[in-house]
Amino acid sequence: MNSTDKKWQNQLKMGISSINKLRVAFERAGIKKPAKFYRELAKVTKSYPIFISPSIFKQCLKSKSIYRQFIPDEKELINFRGENDPLKEDNKKATDKLIHMYPDRALLLATDMCFSSCRFCTRKRIKKLCERITLKQLDDACKYIAKNKQIKDVIISGGDPLTIEDSCLKTILERIKKIKSVKVIRIGTRAPVSCPDRITDRLVKLLKKFNPLYINVHLNHPDEFTPATVKALRKLSDAGIILGSQSVLLKGVNDNNKIIKELLYKCIETGVRPYYLYQCDEVLGTEHFWTEYQEMFKIADNLIGNISGLATPSFVFDCKGGQGKVRVIPEFYKSKKEKSITLKTFKNKLYTYNNLSKKK
Repeated sequence: MNSTDKKWQNQLKMGISSINKLRVAFERAGIKKPAKFYRELAKVTKSYPIFISPSIFKQCLKSKSIYRQFIPDEKELINFRGENDPLKEDNKKATDKLIHMYPDRALLLATDMCFSSCRFCTRKRIKKLCERITLKQLDDACKYIAKNKQIKDVIISGGDPLTIEDSCLKTILERIKKIKSVKVIRIGTRAPVSCPDRITDRLVKLLKKFNPLYINVHLNHPDEFTPATVKALRKLSDAGIILGSQSVLLKGVNDNNKIIKELLYKCIETGVRPYYLYQCDEVLGTEHFWTEYQEMFKIADNLIGNISGLATPSFVFDCKGGQGKVRVIPEFYKSKKEKSITLKTFKNKLYTYNNLSKKK
């Protein structure tokens, strides 16, 4: 193992994986928490385990918004409407590690491990057992994809696929690339934020071989753009890898126009094209992160026309019951007639467009 690999793998080995380790980490940082704080969090982690990389923990100490995303909260045990699997992903499994939700796309669960566990995770139900896809499971998934030729787009997800060693990641990418009907390969990751050391020169060289390759990076707050994260993102971008962002609207983290606008500009400034801004999924143990639906509409209304089109994501609700994603489009037309439509501009003024119609 070379020194750069050892560096990122140590982030996994030295991660905070228990409340006792969290206590030690806080105390080393000179932060004294009451015993009740740890007792409450111990109850939470019985249902929802903790894992925080040393890199992310340092950021938690500097940013309340990052702290809220990764440090357990006793509110996780309050539940009125959340579900373990609201998107019904488990019902849509074509093989043990392949979810086939949409006709032309499939999602490969390459691992259950992340560099840090987000407290609002869609797959919060999955216990982090440090398991990655086996060759048999990969073979089953690839056979299914090859047989179902309507699948053009394969998303490698998890967990975080970049927790996998380069050699195994190469095997996964090679197997998918060989399927002639597949036109697009995507990787979903949070590594540039939660473990920037993972974006080694060797990894980038490996990924570059599979271009055009799309990597969607989970980014939720401007504070996540540390110098190390920016460097990691630019290394990927400079290698010709196409970067997109996936963000989640989270109460107490980024649920206002100013923060979202700053986040989106940070993305395009770093070579990341904003892709999706999600309403938080209705997952068990995440209700304290949910915003009112009006917040999403308000942000969408305020951003469009007031921010570069390059920085404008799709505003998305992922519907419960496995019904799929729905894009929220602000109401820009006021009236429609056979020959004309009246539109509302971002300045809140009305404009009527008339068809060039020869109908009498």
